[in-house]
Amino acid sequence: MVTFHTDTCDKCKRRNPVAYRVEPADAWKLVVLNRWKKLCPVCFDQLAEAAGVRYSFADVEAMSWSDKPAPPKKYGRRR
Repeated sequence: MVTFHTDTCDKCKRRNPVAYRVEPADAWKLVVLNRWKKLCPVCFDQLAEAAGVRYSFADVEAMSWSDKPAPPKKYGRRR
């Protein structure tokens, strides 16, 4: 399972700037149990430890806060 750079964690609701995949793939299914679609690495690690599931993160990518694009300019009329 891959989370995306702009998503927030479904469990803790924090912004998740880290994209990752879990190996083996069955570890994701055992830990998440169809409750959440996106989890930050911290929440996934806590749930995996509680469930006693062994896993490893693969294809980890992170976006720096300074790499975020500038917000679009809004051209609205002034009141």
